[in-house]
Amino acid sequence: MAESAAAALYEPMGKPFVEIARARQPKAQIVTPASPAWLEQFAATELQRYFEKISGAKLPVVKEDAAEKSAYSFFIGNTRKAAAAGVKPSERTMGRDGFALRSVPGGLIVLGRDDLGTVFGVYELLERYFDVRWFMPGELGEHVPKRDMLEIGKINLMFKPSFRVRWVGDGEWSLRQRMNAYVKAGDRNVGINWKWHFHTFVVLIPPEKYFAEHPEYFAMVKGKRAVTKSKTHGNQLCTSNPAVIREVAKNLIATLDAEPGIEIITLSPNDGGGFCECEQCTARDEPGRDWFAKYSRRLAIFNNEVARLVKQKHPSVLIKVGAYAMYARPPLDKDYRPESNLFFQLCHLYFCHNHPLDSDGCKAGATYQPSKQFQPNQEFRKILDQWLKLSPHLFIYEYYSIGGMARANLPWPLVHTIRSDIPYYRKRGVEGFYTQLSDTLWHRLGLNYYLAAKLCWNADLNADTLLDDYFAKFYGPAAAPMRDYFMAMERSMQDWNACVSYGLQGTTGMKVLAPTVFSPEVMARMGSCLEQAERLVASDETLAKRVALARRMYAETQEALKTIKPR
Repeated sequence: MAESAAAALYEPMGKPFVEIARARQPKAQIVTPASPAWLEQFAATELQRYFEKISGAKLPVVKEDAAEKSAYSFFIGNTRKAAAAGVKPSERTMGRDGFALRSVPGGLIVLGRDDLGTVFGVYELLERYFDVRWFMPGELGEHVPKRDMLEIGKINLMFKPSFRVRWVGDGEWSLRQRMNAYVKAGDRNVGINWKWHFHTFVVLIPPEKYFAEHPEYFAMVKGKRAVTKSKTHGNQLCTSNPAVIREVAKNLIATLDAEPGIEIITLSPNDGGGFCECEQCTARDEPGRDWFAKYSRRLAIFNNEVARLVKQKHPSVLIKVGAYAMYARPPLDKDYRPESNLFFQLCHLYFCHNHPLDSDGCKAGATYQPSKQFQPNQEFRKILDQWLKLSPHLFIYEYYSIGGMARANLPWPLVHTIRSDIPYYRKRGVEGFYTQLSDTLWHRLGLNYYLAAKLCWNADLNADTLLDDYFAKFYGPAAAPMRDYFMAMERSMQDWNACVSYGLQGTTGMKVLAPTVFSPEVMARMGSCLEQAERLVASDETLAKRVALARRMYAETQEALKTIKPR
């Protein structure tokens, strides 16, 4: 077999090699258990489909009882062959949904910690050893090499994902990136059974249902209890009210009773402000704390009280609560201990996105001016460690698309932070990772999303090699100018060297940032790279369409800069 183009990114297969397809004819089979689970059958079909895309040969999918004994076989899932070979899935070696790929005489075992792990084992096999890539959703984002002869060597891989909970995007692309939250296999929801995303007060105590009879359930603001028609912001609850605590717990329990199998359910205030100012609620707050802890103690008490009630009926369900904005910090109480069924989602929003977390790049008076709604990453690290000491269930909420730059129709050069921050989260012991992602901004932010997904799955990947692989396969002969195109923005962002966040540099902040980062010199460099890339891919329709996405981003940046004038 010719050496894999991904050899630098992944280790190669060992000798000896066995032909599995030649001249569009199959020379191997895909074997499922005699009574395969739905996901085991799905995994087998995906392997069949992509081997056919690569070689033109359609390997037969057969049940173990009917398998041809002499043919090379891919044993998918809980086959007797896997059991006989002693391949035993375990939490320690595979986590929630890792897998084993193990060569045995006459074949390869693909066995996951669970059935979804078996699907992930198939995708890892295709990517790691057969150079298949899914750079963005849809056919345009897919890279499948064409080979007349297909062969497989010796493989012995036991893989445990870097994070137990992984959420970058949703749907088919995310599944193939081995994400396990809000993903689908075909038309079926698979992975973690997670109910609701973040802000849920409005779901659990809807104003249209409760306010008329129970205005006391809702926040008192400026001496009045009132609600608005908003479905996302305000309409907070009076979290010190025992009746509210009981009703929220009752509604959570009712949801869990009605939908058995939910693993994570969300309990968090609505977005924005409007928190209760009644005497009982404010008495729970800690005086003298900063903006990031304004409501931390009251919500810590509330979350624990609700969690205790829910745990009585559903002890194994995790309740995901936020550590966000005005309640990002833990409370100061020395005796504070979160209930064991709480899962904390710490949001990296009002902190710097231009300096890696493990650096000391944020400097007061130099890279940022102090603001009540901004803290440097050195402070975020402290908050992260405080939560990690309190709970083993910590989930990061990142913002690789939101912010002033995205809202100003500008690119968001974050590769230099993503490549460092996600491995840092893993090293610190974070259990889960999520980033906001916009389905309409792939042309502008697709590299951020791809890099985040790859490192979320495997934080040990070499980022430079991963980028080399991305540009080589996504842009072909235009790899060099397209890498230069993206890195021109990255270098400019790093050279600017100021802190930027949602709280510090919103859309208005682009009046400072945009003309500096996207200077005439940078834009000229990017434009020159695009022209060179367009010439190099002119004869390839697929590659030309990919470069056209970058051209669209460039044109949008030019238009945005016309509306932004330096102060």
